[in-house]
Amino acid sequence: MHPRFILPAVLLLTAAPGSAGQPVAPSPDVLSPARTGGLEAVDLALAKLSTHRRLMLVGAHPDDEDNALLTWVGRGLAGEAAYLSLSRGEGGQNLIGTELGVELGIVRTGELEAARRIEGTRQYFARAYDFGYTRSIEETFGRWPREVLLEDTMRAVRRFRPQVIVAVFPGDERGGHGQHQAAGWVAREVFVAAREGREFPTLDAEGLASWAPAALYQRAWSWEQATAGFTLDALDPITGRSLRQIAAASRSQHRSQDMGREQRLGRRIGGVVWEAGAGKGRDDVFAGIDTRLEAIADLVEEGEARAAIAGSLARVAELARETRRSLSPARLADAVGPLGEMVRELDLALGRVPADVDSMDAVSVLLHEKRDIAAWALVVAAGVMVDAAAERERLVAGGEVPVTVELWATGDVEVEVHEVSLYGSLYGSALLPPDEDNHSERSGVTSWRFTAKIPRSAEPTMPYYLRRPRRGDLYDWSGAPTEEWGEPRGAVPISARLELSIAGVRVGFGREVVHRYGDQAVGEVRRPLRVVPALEVEIERGPVLWNRAVARTPSVAAVVRSNVDGEIDDGLELELPEGWEPGDPASASAFALGGGRREQAVTLAVEVPAGVAGGRYELAILTTGAASRPSWRRREPGDELTLPVLEYPHVRPTPSPREATVQLSVFDLELPAVEKIGYVVGASDRVPAVLTTLGLPLEILTAEDLARGDLSLYDVIVVGSRAYEVDAALAEANDRLLDFARAGGTLVVQYQQYQFVRGEYAPFPLTIARPHGRVTDETAPIEVLAPDHPVFSTPNRIGADDWRDWVQERGLYFAQSWDEAFQPLLSLADSGREAERGALLVAPLGDGVYVYTGLSFFRQLPAGVPGAIRLFINLLALGSDG
Repeated sequence: MHPRFILPAVLLLTAAPGSAGQPVAPSPDVLSPARTGGLEAVDLALAKLSTHRRLMLVGAHPDDEDNALLTWVGRGLAGEAAYLSLSRGEGGQNLIGTELGVELGIVRTGELEAARRIEGTRQYFARAYDFGYTRSIEETFGRWPREVLLEDTMRAVRRFRPQVIVAVFPGDERGGHGQHQAAGWVAREVFVAAREGREFPTLDAEGLASWAPAALYQRAWSWEQATAGFTLDALDPITGRSLRQIAAASRSQHRSQDMGREQRLGRRIGGVVWEAGAGKGRDDVFAGIDTRLEAIADLVEEGEARAAIAGSLARVAELARETRRSLSPARLADAVGPLGEMVRELDLALGRVPADVDSMDAVSVLLHEKRDIAAWALVVAAGVMVDAAAERERLVAGGEVPVTVELWATGDVEVEVHEVSLYGSLYGSALLPPDEDNHSERSGVTSWRFTAKIPRSAEPTMPYYLRRPRRGDLYDWSGAPTEEWGEPRGAVPISARLELSIAGVRVGFGREVVHRYGDQAVGEVRRPLRVVPALEVEIERGPVLWNRAVARTPSVAAVVRSNVDGEIDDGLELELPEGWEPGDPASASAFALGGGRREQAVTLAVEVPAGVAGGRYELAILTTGAASRPSWRRREPGDELTLPVLEYPHVRPTPSPREATVQLSVFDLELPAVEKIGYVVGASDRVPAVLTTLGLPLEILTAEDLARGDLSLYDVIVVGSRAYEVDAALAEANDRLLDFARAGGTLVVQYQQYQFVRGEYAPFPLTIARPHGRVTDETAPIEVLAPDHPVFSTPNRIGADDWRDWVQERGLYFAQSWDEAFQPLLSLADSGREAERGALLVAPLGDGVYVYTGLSFFRQLPAGVPGAIRLFINLLALGSDG
């Protein structure tokens, strides 16, 4: 027996997206093949429909969160849990790629989303940009104003409406990192402000009604400290995993930060420390809070409406518990009737909310949330599957793309289709109907065809927080709709919306439209849609380095890429500092791209005036043809833009906007007298590309080279930062590297972490403190301890100017103590701190030289910092004749 479809002659438009009936997402990951979620989705939905628990965790960075606590609430208690991270972790390091800064923030945002999908929890952000490690809360508030942190945190609280707030960190020096202290402060301050009813006019204007959490806790850092605990020892009978394993899988999504965890058997305990509100003297995180579903009704003033709403909710909870007890994979459709009744009861509850209660008031929002959960569970139990795919991934303003939406009702439940439409960020609040003669049925699958027109005003797809330049260390969200503020990413370009009746119950839901295609090796591949410029101009990655000691004229290499089918004839020119001139040819570099979305390499030379001071200068590439100048240019005369996609297996593909600008570093540099340099690549390591650009004879050492290669062929071997963590072959070959140095080679080891010390990989004893020695102020004064050492004279004379223009920090993971064989060469310190002398250590080793340095060359060289480049070149010259 096949399901009966009742297709209307005219597809009626109903409530637009963004209204109270906004559809819920049918799948936690739209880039996986179309699916409903099956028994697992229905079981979790029923559990959520029988309780009312909400907890928010507040920290400073991705990976600060307590994944065990979030998993316990989201999966163990079937409650709602969320993590608010003040920043996206841009100041961190990267174990899995070369992205740093803003790009690392995109990666880490994706890692948080991946972690939340596993836990079944939510993610929010403040607008803070992680400017790197700081020791004081005062410096943090100087760059992240208190009022901004408070407003952004209150926005998340009003949007999520937690009963419990948990601060990850103390709000004082016990929190260590100044940004951790700031997160601790704001968690407590927002709790007080919400309880006091403090006014936030901006949030009121956004339609976010006030909300007062019931209890405040801090994460316990030891079991002895905890006043309330939780245990991860339950086994999920549907997935076959314990809560402890789920939490470990969630934690392991922070791959860029070296956070992989084993999914061990057995129980795990955790805890929190009570600070204020409900729960004092109790050992339950939700003690003193009414967690029954019908407690939502308490948000309405006492009277008939409250009693009626509570009655409907009590009935929903009873049905949910009964249905869950009898749930069976063989008879999943048996849940359709009870779920339909739950949806109707929730509709009744919504209808009884007093007319003077705003739709964004807590009771309305929470009831809609429970209705969406019940409605989607009804879709799943009925065996309804939906997919939506476009013929292209890249969309251009003014163009169009065919879209197909498919619906398959696999069970025996009657499904009536009321409406199928498209919506999304491209269309605002509008709904796009299907084409005429729009639907067909084949093999039980009903499909609708659309011609999705891309508005001429459509801006390129990018994270909403990157649409405007930062204001200091704060993202500027003003270019995005307020409903996106604080979310991980903005709305997607196009989604499909379906309005159905299942067994007589009206439900609406959406599915993101993706580009779907088959790959003969891996099978189905799904890509998110993105709007791209008609013409992209991408400058070669990294700075342009101009060594004045070399006669050649500097040049900027770029690639122009067409995203349209027609021809593009245009030209490029450089926007130069005053007094500079373009090189040969003197006119703009012309190019012509034929049809078929092609690309072309272009090189533009620069004539640098004689006598220009050393330093870093910004150059920008502009197109000369008006036709290719986009209307959304962010500044005038403006830079062109390219949007490469950042992606990893665990991170959703995300466009990362790059303006077509480049730093030109001007300096004088003598190269060392070396014939061959070997390099072991570390984490986030873009240093080799810089050394190659300088003309050094560099070879990347493979595992085979390290294990069995002839290392005597090299004058110098450089070990990249954290290479002992990411390259197992390096640890195995460490004795060979030390022998290389003893035989007369120079071995330069950039900063490593504690594995390096535990492995005793240095030739002489060396330790790193916990917390590790570092200097976070990139302008911190430098004292040279051995001015006559060749590091400061050969082949380049290092002076005061060489310590200018460093970025983010001086260095990290400095040595704390070392064998007398090492000679410390520098002394430096953050203001008010004891001097660090372990930033640069040099030791003779046999006939050669061994260097350990914690100076952050991995940041400085890719940024084109002249003095850091000159100093690094001198390290390569140790042991040579200069």
